[in-house]
Amino acid sequence: GPHDGALIHLDEAEAVSEEKHIGDSPQDAYVFELNMSFGCQYRITGLFKTQLATGIMGMEDSPKSFWKQMYNQGVIDEKRFSLCFSRQPTASREGTEAGAMTIGGTDTRFHSTPMLYARNVQSTSYGIRLKAIYLRKNGGESALPDNAEEQVVHNIGVGESTMANWRIIVDSGTTDTYLPSSIHSQFSNVWKEITGHAFNNSPMNLSPEELLALPTVLFQVEAHQPSIDEELDPETTPGLSGLVDAHNPHDILIAMPASHYMEWSEKSDMYTPRIYMSERSGGVLGANTMQGHDVHFDSENNRIGWAESDCDYMGLISGVADTDRS
Repeated sequence: GPHDGALIHLDEAEAVSEEKHIGDSPQDAYVFELNMSFGCQYRITGLFKTQLATGIMGMEDSPKSFWKQMYNQGVIDEKRFSLCFSRQPTASREGTEAGAMTIGGTDTRFHSTPMLYARNVQSTSYGIRLKAIYLRKNGGESALPDNAEEQVVHNIGVGESTMANWRIIVDSGTTDTYLPSSIHSQFSNVWKEITGHAFNNSPMNLSPEELLALPTVLFQVEAHQPSIDEELDPETTPGLSGLVDAHNPHDILIAMPASHYMEWSEKSDMYTPRIYMSERSGGVLGANTMQGHDVHFDSENNRIGWAESDCDYMGLISGVADTDRS
């Protein structure tokens, strides 16, 4: 659809060429027009007073969601969209690059790893079946360790049968990540074994080196069986579980490094962990889990795709010529 700047600047001759991709120029925005129903705010309570957002775009699988209205009016052909969140240390009211949203599919140019699919276990929202939670010593940004032979991964010890009863949703509208309160002691014990101190949500003074050395949280998620690519090596493909679970090597492994779950405060110059074990049952993999991934919400096939990415939208439109889209 429309962009802040054209992905490809077209002259008049190119505009009539069959090679032209609709949507590569902001002038093509009319192709994506629709009659959109929306709600207006009529009362302010102050609940989101400190947040920069001035509205909410609903993206669940319901007739009133933004993308579903596009689909129902024939603007997009398939019930799919992707959210790719980049990580910025600070936010500004003047605007902060946050990544990209792709309506109608996913843009493979963002992907630094293969797109791997988890089964969506919800109907109108987006949910996954969590099978294990690990803490990896010495951090690392990717699900694939820098050195597989030296990787030290600790399963926090919550049984798969217990997790099967949890309702875990993937929700971009929830800033942080929330897990059941019942696992706090197990998570904290493993955290202490690795770091030397118990886990809590108090602010911490950390150097850049200390931040990156904190454990990476790894979420093992049930795969979408029809989407499994048997040709991918589960031990060398980022996002597959071969190195942590030989019995379920094609499960999806989602990495949440400290650079995503630790929030820095410019005012205090301290970091606060934004993983909360506070829920009675179930939980939310929020925006800080989604960061560093292009997450593909594919309602056509009842699956949720995860590909690691820097989500650098401005870098994409400023000079990348590849137009491979799916």
